Amino acid sequence: MNLLRRILVVLTPGNIFLVVVAVLGRGELFPVALGDVVTHSDPSLLALPDDSVASFSVRIEQKIAHDPSHFVQGLHISGDSVFEGTGRYGESKLIRYHLNRASNSLEVIWRKALASNEFGEGITMLNNVLYQLTWKKGPVYRYHHSGESVEQLPVWLNDREGWGLTTDGKSLIASDGSDTFFFRSAKDFSVERVIKVHHLGKPVFHLNELEFVDGRIWANVWKTRYIVVIDPENGSVSAIIDCKMLIADAQAISLDIGVLNGIAWDEDKRDLYLTGKLWPWIYRVSLDPKQ
Repeated sequence: MNLLRRILVVLTPGNIFLVVVAVLGRGELFPVALGDVVTHSDPSLLALPDDSVASFSVRIEQKIAHDPSHFVQGLHISGDSVFEGTGRYGESKLIRYHLNRASNSLEVIWRKALASNEFGEGITMLNNVLYQLTWKKGPVYRYHHSGESVEQLPVWLNDREGWGLTTDGKSLIASDGSDTFFFRSAKDFSVERVIKVHHLGKPVFHLNELEFVDGRIWANVWKTRYIVVIDPENGSVSAIIDCKMLIADAQAISLDIGVLNGIAWDEDKRDLYLTGKLWPWIYRVSLDPKQ
C-alpha cells in the first residue's frame, strides 16, 4: 500500500490545533508557542480541524545534521543527492549535497549563489533540469543537472510572487502565497491551468513549500505547524499532518528556529524528509494516525 493510500484509508478522528505565532515579517524569525490556542492571520484555517479528512502526526526516524544558518525555501531529494534552495537577500543559493547515510550527514558537492538582490524560494527538478523561484515577481532560475556538473540555462520571468514549487512529472506547479496553484509549462513557464485549494468550502491560503507525493500535492501552510495534502484535480484537502513534534525537537537545539518549511519525497526508497528555516536537522519521518 503506498503512502497516499494509507492517508486515504486510515481515517482517524482527531483535533488539529493551530500554532500561536508572533510574526515579524516574511524574511524574519518568529517564536513558536506549542500551545493549543488557535490564532492566525488567515481565518479560513480555523476550519481545518475536521473528522472528514485523515489526520496524522509525524514520528522521527532519522535526523540529518543541517546548517542552521540556512533559511530553507525548497528541498528536493534524488537518490543520494539532496538539493536545497535557501532565501534571504544576500544569502540565497542553490546547493547540492551528497547524503552520507552512514554518518547521517550532508556533504556539499556544489552551490550556486543568487544575486544579492534576489530572495530564493521553492525548487524542484524535472527531466534533469533544476528550477528555483525567487520571491518577488522576477527570475526563475534554471540549471541543467547531469552527474557532478551543473549548467545554468536562460532565466525565465515569473509574473507573480514565487513561494513553493513542485512537479507532477509533466507540469511545474507553483504557489504564490494565496489559495491558488498554478500549473505551468516546463517549456516556457506559461500558465496551463489553475486550481483553488479549499477545505469545508473555504479557501486555504499561505500555501508555501510544495512536494508531489503519490499523486497528491503536499504543502506547508506558512506560519503553522501543518502540512496539507491536496487533490491536484479539484483542490480539496484530503489529509492534514501535524508536525508539532519536529518543532519541539528543533527548538531543543535552538529557540531561534524559523517556520516549518521543506518537504522532500524519495520516491525510490519511499522516504519522507521534512525541515524548516534555520533548523539544525533535516528529519526522515513516518506518519502515525492521530488518535
